[in-house]
Amino acid sequence: MIVGMYMTRDVEVISPETSLLDAIHRMSRRRIRRLVVTDKDAIVGIVCHRDLVEAFPHHINPFSPVAAGTEAASDKVNSVMIHPVITIPDDKPLEQAAKLMTDRHIGALPVTSGGRLVGIITESDIFRALTEVLTQRDDSVRITFDLTEREDVLSFLAEMTRKYGLTLLSFISFHEGERRMAVAAVRGKQVEELVRELWSSGHRVVSVLRSSDGS
Repeated sequence: MIVGMYMTRDVEVISPETSLLDAIHRMSRRRIRRLVVTDKDAIVGIVCHRDLVEAFPHHINPFSPVAAGTEAASDKVNSVMIHPVITIPDDKPLEQAAKLMTDRHIGALPVTSGGRLVGIITESDIFRALTEVLTQRDDSVRITFDLTEREDVLSFLAEMTRKYGLTLLSFISFHEGERRMAVAAVRGKQVEELVRELWSSGHRVVSVLRSSDGS
């Protein structure tokens, strides 16, 4: 899973000399919360919904018609944009984008290819990717393992899926504090046979969630 698979390609860009009122109109028209600021194809900043709100007096909603008559409406985007901008190449792993957003407390990253803007990836895109990976299909189970003791769960699952004619839909490993965990999704008509064998296998199983359990 790489950034380019989940980014939004149709990015709304704006000049640093554009007025805040024009930026507001663009956000409203596209129903988006961020604009990438470019100057001669170079990414020079990013302006967010919150930046525009904070640029106006607290009693003025910048997205209301009243905002057009305020002094702030004619200010330039370069006066409120965030810069320098943290970007990410489109071929980087999705989890790298997620970590950057978490570490820097930001909600989006402009995406580049060869130094050129090609998209933007947001927290919502990360959530969408996670949902697609973890959402269960019919006749499937999601099994969570504790791999702290370096168990070879993947080989066990490969053997069991061949034995029962199942499909291993996904396998994700991660750390939870000091523990190393893994989540596997398996699908097929004989999945319950795998579950029964799993419980007697000696592997450290944290949970088994069936698609019928309401996920």
